[in-house]
Amino acid sequence: MNYEGVMREAIALAREGRGRVEPNPRVGAVALRDGEVVGRGFHSIYGGDHAEVVALRDAEASGAAPDTLVVTLEPCSTERGTEGKKTPACTDAILRAGVGTIVIGQSDPDPRHFEQGAATLAKGSVEVVSGVLSVECAEVNRPFARWLQMDVPWVIAKWAMSLDGKTATHSGDSKWISGDDSRTRVHQVRGDVDAVMIGLKTAIVDDPELTVRHVEGDNPTRVVIDPLADLPADSKLVRTAGETPTWVLCGAAANPDNVSRLRDLGVTVVEVAGEASGHEMDLGSGCRELRNRGVRRVLMEGGGGLTAQLFAANLVHQVMVFIAPKVIGGERAKSPVAGAGVDVVHDAWKFGEMFHEPIGDDLIVHGFAT
Repeated sequence: MNYEGVMREAIALAREGRGRVEPNPRVGAVALRDGEVVGRGFHSIYGGDHAEVVALRDAEASGAAPDTLVVTLEPCSTERGTEGKKTPACTDAILRAGVGTIVIGQSDPDPRHFEQGAATLAKGSVEVVSGVLSVECAEVNRPFARWLQMDVPWVIAKWAMSLDGKTATHSGDSKWISGDDSRTRVHQVRGDVDAVMIGLKTAIVDDPELTVRHVEGDNPTRVVIDPLADLPADSKLVRTAGETPTWVLCGAAANPDNVSRLRDLGVTVVEVAGEASGHEMDLGSGCRELRNRGVRRVLMEGGGGLTAQLFAANLVHQVMVFIAPKVIGGERAKSPVAGAGVDVVHDAWKFGEMFHEPIGDDLIVHGFAT
């Protein structure tokens, strides 16, 4: 049987996960019985069920027992994910379902797992057909391939702005630029990431909780970039550190008394090495330390200053921009990315694979760093 047509459908399904699953791979799967589609699935959310499991469940709900599974990426053969977000091996589910043939688009590009899933299924007497539209399947997973080369977390820079690119008025008021649906979506994303990151200024001015509300979900670790460890003891983040993990990343110039005070109040203070001085900190070293501590996916909700620093350090991998149908105006009104910026357009930070989705009266624009 020629499986290219079915694989194209699986690729289209994989794209449905864009913007919600990275840095995990985007995967689509189609279950067949006697050549007819009986189930479909895709990886829809970071830490959620894998496409193969969803497709098999869809087939089961229709009362069909699939004999073939077409999947864009080699099924995993080991438990995957971070603590609290682990998913079981897809090969186990495929073998339990009695699938006789597995059609794979791309082998797992992770060298630790390359062709292990296929080998596991073959040992289980499953016929393995590999390499169907492999180039197209690999193209869908460019962010995942990039992630495999990284030693820092996947950073999603999120902001809300008006049509004229303002994140606040000249007086600093920003409540609320985006609508209720957009704010609910942000809480959903918070529940999906490992950590939420802000800078000290945002922590002081906004005094946020950075918890998941309005939707079901676990609170992420809250990370404050605070070179001198100046986070106030009466801030909501410090006062609730015993309930929700709160980390402060500080530099070599941090006041030891501030560090001790925060630790006594239940805050995890991470002293970051690297070249830095005064009010600056080596963000690259800080992000590598987060990765070493198990943080894979970060939602950056800081202001223009921190956003600019992350861009300058090439530490933004995905943008999620909420655009509201409003015009604020004003030369002194705030914009999403502060700092010095680039001197010429040619040097601008570039994003590809742009796509958008409506949400309430707003629009979300997604993009991935090239």
